[in-house]
Amino acid sequence: MARVLFLTAHSGGGHISLAEALCDRLPPSAIASIADPLAGAIHTHYRLVSRHALGLWAAEFHATNTPRLARALHQALAVIFGRRIDALVDQFQPSLVLSTCAVLTESVRLILARRERPAPFAMLLADAEQLHATWLTARAAVAVLAPTRESYREALAAGFPAERLHLVGWPLRKQFVQFGKRDCAAARAQLQLDPERFTVFVQGGGEGTAGIVCTVEQALATGAAQVILAAGTNHALLERFRGAPGVRAFPFTPEIAPLMAAADVVLGKAGPNMLYEAVALGKPFVATTYIPGQETGNLAQIERYGLGWVALEGDRQRALLAALAASPGMRAAMQETVERHRLWNAAANASIGPLLHALCQSAAPASIRQLSGAGEQLGAAASGEG
Repeated sequence: MARVLFLTAHSGGGHISLAEALCDRLPPSAIASIADPLAGAIHTHYRLVSRHALGLWAAEFHATNTPRLARALHQALAVIFGRRIDALVDQFQPSLVLSTCAVLTESVRLILARRERPAPFAMLLADAEQLHATWLTARAAVAVLAPTRESYREALAAGFPAERLHLVGWPLRKQFVQFGKRDCAAARAQLQLDPERFTVFVQGGGEGTAGIVCTVEQALATGAAQVILAAGTNHALLERFRGAPGVRAFPFTPEIAPLMAAADVVLGKAGPNMLYEAVALGKPFVATTYIPGQETGNLAQIERYGLGWVALEGDRQRALLAALAASPGMRAAMQETVERHRLWNAAANASIGPLLHALCQSAAPASIRQLSGAGEQLGAAASGEG
């Protein structure tokens, strides 16, 4: 019986969601565990910097974005977190360790390699493009899952062996795959919203919420939009808009898909998870802020594939939303390009289950590569994009 240990980080929430999405595609007989071995101080740092000092985060991102510094960082992390990760491995006894966090890649492989019987190590590149150097040092991983064409090409150029590199599309949690596209008016009626009114979805959890208040206020300032606000664990944000005219504010809920499905467009920080969850539901995305460096490539994804719009200033957000409210045709045109990319990603995702099954069964690399290549070809054929 396969036992898969996912190592990830709570920072931002996206790494956890990716681990959950991969869990959803494991063979039914597999046993999975998701663990975050990083210290609480790291998460506190992320929360504070992502809310109040994005420039500092960008400086840290670029300062470590060289092969030499990335290797040094992984070596240091292997020392700092070695005992904690060893304890997790001793407790769970995995047949495969898979990471969805950049700092838990080569550092984890180094820790596993010094064990008497090291478990094989695989990883999912959790960035759409412009990969940080910390991703690109773990070239000895038994398998690397690339979620986009861009990340696949970057990893290949960085020296990752082609037979261990797999283009799988952006993994999505079961709720977004099963929920699919729904009638907006019916979904709004279930939430006791005006079925015919232009509706935007905004998500702002406990971390990474810079600019969310401004985004909601700009939507309301159009006078034409109603807002679905998923406040997550951010209690101050929830209280700020609880009962506000034109706003339905929801506390933390693990079921985000029904809320997002009721909107015409999705607004928020340009995290890749939220972007591709919107794509899965056929919703255009409006990027209202982003983490410089780490999420710069996501803005390029939006514009390259026609997944929505980039509106980083308040005036631009208000003008764009007013135009979208007044022009169903403008929304429909963007929905067509979103749909093309949704089909490509769904077809590419079909390779994840067979690939994970092969990894759990310790299949030969050639067999794993064959499965991944089939998924890549199917994805390209489904979308017509080269």
